[in-house]
Amino acid sequence: MDGNVTGMVKNEGKSAMKHRRGSARQVVLLLTFPLLFTAIAAALYWGWQVVWQAAPSSPQFSLHPANIEILTESPWVDRSSILQQVVHEASLDDQLSLLDPGLNERLSLAIEDHPWVEVVERVEKFQPPRVVVTLRYREPVAFIKNNQPVLPGKKRLPEICIIDGEGIRLPLNKAQADSLAIQSLAEITGVPFRPPPPGDVWKDPRIRGGARIADALQADWEMFALRAIEPSVQPVVGSSDTYAFALITREGRQIPWGPEYVNEKPTDPGRIEPTAEEKVSRLKAYVQENGIDLDGHQQNLGGAVPK
Repeated sequence: MDGNVTGMVKNEGKSAMKHRRGSARQVVLLLTFPLLFTAIAAALYWGWQVVWQAAPSSPQFSLHPANIEILTESPWVDRSSILQQVVHEASLDDQLSLLDPGLNERLSLAIEDHPWVEVVERVEKFQPPRVVVTLRYREPVAFIKNNQPVLPGKKRLPEICIIDGEGIRLPLNKAQADSLAIQSLAEITGVPFRPPPPGDVWKDPRIRGGARIADALQADWEMFALRAIEPSVQPVVGSSDTYAFALITREGRQIPWGPEYVNEKPTDPGRIEPTAEEKVSRLKAYVQENGIDLDGHQQNLGGAVPK
C-alpha cells in the first residue's frame, strides 16, 4: 500500500508540474502575442509609408501638365492657351501626382480662376497619368466700343470689350476683336468706356443692365433684327442706379424696353415691371403673329406663337 501511495503522489506531483509549465507557457504567449502583433503592424505601417511617399514621384503616377486636357469646346476659347496660363500662374508645372488627394480641388480652383471659365463641372483621372476636365464657359452676349480719343501720356485702352450676361469682362485678342463673331453680339451704346480687368464685373449699372437684357435676347437677337441696346441718360425717377433702356434695330428704330433693375427693386407697390423673359416673349409673339422683324421687314419666321 505504501508503495502505491508513494507512486500516486509522485504522479500527481509530475502532473502538477506539467500543468504549471503549460500555464506558464500560455502566460508567456499571451504576453508576447500583442507585442509581436504590434511589431508586425508597425513594420507594415512603416513599409506602407515608405511606399506611399515614394509613389507620387514614381513615373507610374506622375502627371505632366501636358497631360491635362480640357474637354469642353467653345468658338471663343483656345483651350491650350487657357491651360498654359493656368499652369504658369498657379505653378502647376511643379510635380503633380494622381495620388495627391487634393489634386482635383487644386486643378478646379486654378482653372476656375481664368476669366473665361464659369465653373469646373468634373475632373477625371486616368491611367497612364492623364486628367480630363469638363467645364462651363462664360458666354459673351454684348460688346462696348471705345469711342474716347487717345490722350497724350495716357495708357491706350482696348478698342472693344466683350461681356457676359452678368457684366463680367471677358478676354479678347486682336483676331477675335476683328472677327465677324463680334457683330452677332449686342452693342451697348451711350456709356463711358471704363473697363475693369478681364474677369471682373463692370461697375457701371448701365452696362450690367444692358448685359442682362442682351442675355435675355441672345437667342432671338437675329430674328428681331436688333443691333444695339441703349440706356437712358439719367436713372429712372426715384432711383440712383436703375436706368431705362431702348432696343435699337439695324435700321435705327428704337423699341422701348423699360427699366432694368440691377441693384434695386421697384419701390412703387402699384407698379409691377415685367421680367426680361416676359418682355422677350411679348416681342416674339408680335413678330411671329405679324411675320415681320422689328424693322417691319417680312420674315419667314415659322414656329408656334407663345401663349
